[in-house]
Formats: sequence, structure tokens, C-alpha cells
Amino acid sequence: YVPSDVSDPSMAQINQKPLKGDGLQERVEVNKKSQEEFGKLMAGADYDNEIIKEFYGMMCEDISRERRRIGGDWVVAAVTLGKDMRDFMRSILGPDLVFVGLDMEMEDVKERVLARHKGDAGVTEMLLEINKFCEAVTEDEENAVSVMITKDMSREDVVNKILEMVK
Repeated sequence: YVPSDVSDPSMAQINQKPLKGDGLQERVEVNKKSQEEFGKLMAGADYDNEIIKEFYGMMCEDISRERRRIGGDWVVAAVTLGKDMRDFMRSILGPDLVFVGLDMEMEDVKERVLARHKGDAGVTEMLLEINKFCEAVTEDEENAVSVMITKDMSREDVVNKILEMVK
């Protein structure tokens, strides 16, 4: 878990502790297999979408179990490749799940990612490349909103815009 009061949540996720308990070894194996498939996807090669789906399914099971244990409303930051995967995740997490797609001009994204990763161009290019494989949220998609972020918006502005749109 990433505390809500950290100055840079994206980078703070590196320090989060992995989940433990029943199914740990299975999660480790699925994660390893899915990373191989994500690598193929990024390289433009054929990949096994069922393995990627298994990864997202296990992530949803973890979210569901932890939410039952802890309670409350949750925000989970993750990349979802498209509507089919979002629908699959909804089938596990239920109809109250809301997806928030964050959209921004690519030059502005590049500027923010470069700053976050202290000028590391390699990491920045890899993260920007992922965007090419993601299908944007559409207006007709249930329980999904798309938020256009401009470079002059603060984090608080973005959060307020999201909260306004998901009411």
C-alpha cells in the first residue's frame, strides 16, 4: 500500500511491501509469466493475452480480498490495455468499479515523467511506449470516465476533476 500523504505516490510504490499469505507462490509465478508476455507486447511480437488476463484476474482477487479485510473506498493505479480487460476486471470486482482514464498531451506527459524519473530518458521512453498499447476510455463505456489533464493542473486540480466526474 502507498500512503495517501507521500509527496510522489508514483515513485513511492517502489517501497511498498508485497502481499503475503495464501497463494503467494502462484502470484509470483503468474507475475513472472505475465512480465514475459508484456515484454513480447512491448516488442511488437505475438503474446498470450490469456496470461495477461490471468495477471489482471489475480490482481483483482487481491484487491477484492484486501478490500473485504480492510474496508473503505479504494484507488488503484494500474495500466489496463483496453475495454475488454476493463470489462473482465469489472466481472471480478463488481459493477461499482469505476475506471478513470487520465489523458494528457504526449509532450506534457514526457515532461512530467522525465522530471519524476530525474531525467532518465530510457525509463521515460519505455513508459511512453506503453501508451501506444492502451485503448482509451470511451464515452459509451459504463462506469468509466476520461479526464483530460493539462500541464498547468496541479495534483489537487486533477483529484478535484476526477471527484467531480465520478459523482
